Amino acid sequence: MARVWKRAHWLVCSSLALVACGREAVGSEPLCHGILPGDLVITEVHANPDGADADGEYIELYNAGGTRAPLDGVTLAASRTDGASPRMHRFATAAEIDAGDYFVVGNAEGEVMPDYLDYTYGDSLGSLRNTDGLLSLWCGEQLLDEVAYAETADGRATELDGRFVPDDELNDDPASWCTAPEGAVEVTPGNFGTPGSPNSDCAASPTEGFCLSGDSVRAVRPPAPGDLRITEWMANPAGPDADFEWVEVAFDADVDLNGFHLGPAPHAMNAVVEGEECFAVDAGTRLVFGGSPAAAPRVDAKLGFSLGNSGARSIVAGHGGTILHRLDYETTTEGFAWQTDRDQKVCLALPTDEYAEGNFGTPGAENRPCPIELGPGECFDERVPRPVVSPAPGQALITEWMANPSAVGNREGEWVEVRLDADLDLNGLTLSDRVGGTTLLEDEQCLRVAAGTHLVLARSTDPLVNGGIEDVDGELSLSLNNGDETITLRVGDEVLDSVAYERSEPGVATQIDELGRICAAVRPYGEGDLGTPGSANPPCP
Repeated sequence: MARVWKRAHWLVCSSLALVACGREAVGSEPLCHGILPGDLVITEVHANPDGADADGEYIELYNAGGTRAPLDGVTLAASRTDGASPRMHRFATAAEIDAGDYFVVGNAEGEVMPDYLDYTYGDSLGSLRNTDGLLSLWCGEQLLDEVAYAETADGRATELDGRFVPDDELNDDPASWCTAPEGAVEVTPGNFGTPGSPNSDCAASPTEGFCLSGDSVRAVRPPAPGDLRITEWMANPAGPDADFEWVEVAFDADVDLNGFHLGPAPHAMNAVVEGEECFAVDAGTRLVFGGSPAAAPRVDAKLGFSLGNSGARSIVAGHGGTILHRLDYETTTEGFAWQTDRDQKVCLALPTDEYAEGNFGTPGAENRPCPIELGPGECFDERVPRPVVSPAPGQALITEWMANPSAVGNREGEWVEVRLDADLDLNGLTLSDRVGGTTLLEDEQCLRVAAGTHLVLARSTDPLVNGGIEDVDGELSLSLNNGDETITLRVGDEVLDSVAYERSEPGVATQIDELGRICAAVRPYGEGDLGTPGSANPPCP
């Protein structure tokens, strides 16, 4: 692209030089028919035609003054940018430009000029310089307009940006000029430009750290540490890995992705945005980088590297050599994406989130909260972890047991009752017999009971099978002997209570009353066996 600029001129006038310096000498005719600085604008220069320069050079002028401009009295000069070696041409009387029109002058010789030329200056300017050139328009010694160019392209004119109305301030700015782009008119074989018509649009050319936003260039807004998070990745999809792998990145600030990189390691990063257009991302956006457009329901950019299914693996996001976020992983589950939630907890996608056949995750959408993991000795109380409140010795007592039912068989009708004398949790409570059989009360939820509860553990929870007990709190996995048996209640390794018996009466439960006395039950329940499962025991005789 040719670089063009305007050179400032200073003219010091003395009383002896009034005629040369003023717009109009006292008592003389007006110079240049009233044309003022800025009325004529140099808008295009073709100084380097393809092949020999002779007969192919031209200069385009534009009348920005608002009225018809006769050129008689106007001088066109060409020189080096420092003003050395000038050559000049004064326009003939017949030359004039209508308001808002273009006028093309060139060095063509002979009686027939090319169609695009309005006027020829012949060889009066010689050959225009291909580099370090200066063109200027003068009225006497008053400068009307001037442009300079550092270089030219062979076969292509240098044009003032056609997106704007030409004026003498616009052509002062080097950024307003460009080489005739691809698609410009081929004026003659091998030569491109727009002589006599509006110029081509000059596409902005951003430099490093800048990008194109519409028709303008602006600074890239690079992401900083904390502006983004890698939030989900599918490393082991159901289907070809190269096509269906993807990574999701969430942005917490308004940034541009120009210069953004993703990769498997800091030394192996890949640019994810190609081209000069600004790739703007708003805060709150989640972008999906995929191995192919089929990787997810929406893929925003190409991933550019393989994730890997096993072994120590990483995903690294960065910009300009700065690492912005890094995730490490070792294992995968086929068809399930790994997700991170807002608390940076990592978990597998849910089976309910199927985005493609056999593949589960939420690419491009908010991830669900990861399940909360319980610590040792904790349980969930309305989804909130808290320490288990275990019974202390004396707060949980074995108060009744049926070892030898008659209404139903032993395997169906056995049960044990435990009384709780404090508000506590049953989590971790175990009941065992002499041979080591154990019933464990365990759950992630807090098994909360109130003081005074009579807990019933039975071999069956079905009242049609267990002898008619309606309310069973848990299943009894151990089998009670009819005689010579010990039942022990523990929490962890701590013994809370223990009872032993040598024999049991068929169809009659053994009970312990409030005073700790042991006796046979006397009240019938269900299908006729005696006992009070789940209720307070009557006093022993």
